[in-house]
Parts: sequence; C-alpha cells; structure tokens
Amino acid sequence: MPEVAEKPLTLVADAELVRVQNRARYIVASEQGAIRATDLLLERPDLDRTRMNWFFTVPRGNAWYAVFGRFNPEDTFVPAYAYRAPIEFSGEMEDFPVASLPEGMEAVARAVSTACERVFQVHGRKQLNPVVVEEDDGITVYVLQGFDDSNLYLLGGDFRFRFSKDGRQKLQELPLHQGLIPVSVAPDGDGERPAFSAHAHVLFPGPLETELALVMLYPVLGGLFVGASDQDCIYALSPDGTIRAVRLSREEVLRELRPDGTFAPPEALVPAKEDEAGVVL
Repeated sequence: MPEVAEKPLTLVADAELVRVQNRARYIVASEQGAIRATDLLLERPDLDRTRMNWFFTVPRGNAWYAVFGRFNPEDTFVPAYAYRAPIEFSGEMEDFPVASLPEGMEAVARAVSTACERVFQVHGRKQLNPVVVEEDDGITVYVLQGFDDSNLYLLGGDFRFRFSKDGRQKLQELPLHQGLIPVSVAPDGDGERPAFSAHAHVLFPGPLETELALVMLYPVLGGLFVGASDQDCIYALSPDGTIRAVRLSREEVLRELRPDGTFAPPEALVPAKEDEAGVVL
C-alpha cells in the first residue's frame, strides 16, 4: 500500500506573528472604545440619527476619540457627537464637545466612508465596524463585520485598506477572507458551548490580526484554529492573545507566542492536549 505523502510544513515568520498580535491588541482597544461610545450615544435623550451616518474611533496624543457624524452637501465632514477616553483605557469613554476635537478628523472620516461603502458593496451588510490606524505615510482602515446575536458571531468578511494621508486616495484594498464565516456559540442540549472553531485560509497562510482580535474581544468564541489546507500546520488563537503553531500530523506545538509578546523556549513546548480549551485539535 503506497505511503501517503506528508504535507509540507512552512511556518509563518516570528516577526509576522508578533505583528499580528500587536495589531490585534490595537484593534481590541479600538473596538472596546467604539462599543462603549455607541452605548453612550444610544442613551442620549437628544440623539438625532439624521446627523450621522459614519463613525470611527482613533487615538490622538494621550486619548482615544470616538466620532459620529456625516458629510454635508459640500462634501465636508460634520461631526455630530464625540466621546473621549484615556489612551490606556479606551472603554472609559465620556461625552466630549465636537468643537474641541483634534484636527484631521475629516481625513479619517473620508477614508472610513470609502472603506465601509466598498465592503457594503461586496457583502451587502450595513452593520460594519471600522478600525483606523493612522501612520506616518497614510491611513489604514480595517472593516470588520458587525453582529448583534449573542449566539452567532461573524468571522471573515473583513478587509484592510490603505489610504493617502488626506483620506482621498485609496492605495490598497485587501480582502482578508474570501467570504463571511458564521460561527455559532449556541449551547447544545447539555448547555455546553463549543470550545473552539476552525476554518481554512486561502488568501493567507497564517493567522490574521482581525480574527485574533475577535477571539480576544469575545472570549465566548473559545479557541480559533486557522491555517492553509495544503500545510501540515495550524495556528491556535486563544482569548488571552496566545498564538501557537501546531504540527497537525503529530499534534505538536512548534512555536508559542505568549500574551506578553515573547516566545516560549523550545523546552517549554508540549504536545497539544485534548482537555485544554483553546489547544484541542
């Protein structure tokens, strides 16, 4: 009987895993700020929804700012409501006067509106969560799918865009998954929730910052396992931010990026055990 050929094993570079973890932490902080700001917005007795159709959360200096507004007929962004939180605690949002917002918010709003409109064209869902990263050479916008069902989460459907510093020129449009990936965490007949979910990557061989961020933001998802179907390696993502590279054929942990951003020494790595949530294969 002929032997089955082993699948190749090519690990994602350590530097890429560190980048994914760092960016995931940023996305989590941004989303925590956006969630709290949205809650406060919906509590406003003076809320006028006609004054806004875009929102974003962005750090400036020693604070996070969440801004809600819309573009007027002259194509100028007009903020309607704003909130601010300390840079270390994005979830501690408080009402903030729009007149006191830092400069440059229009460029961010322009990039966000273009990115969200494009993702709506692709997937047809208006419930979208933008995450903005301002960098020296431009603006990066992630767009994640929003959801409001406590038992059904949406992975996939996410994009990463790059824009010029003024937000007017789209430099890159990159789908991070081929489509929407619904993940049910509804309890079974015994009241138990799934301990993990898994999906194969087609566009990228390793883990993505958006999916690690969602696992960190919503621990009820448990562990998430991702990897290319033609590789003998899968990446286990845990709610505490840990990333493990696991050889499937041997259930062997090859690399482990810890929550503190350091890699576990080789002697500390052990085979994945079935009774460990977030590591089970």
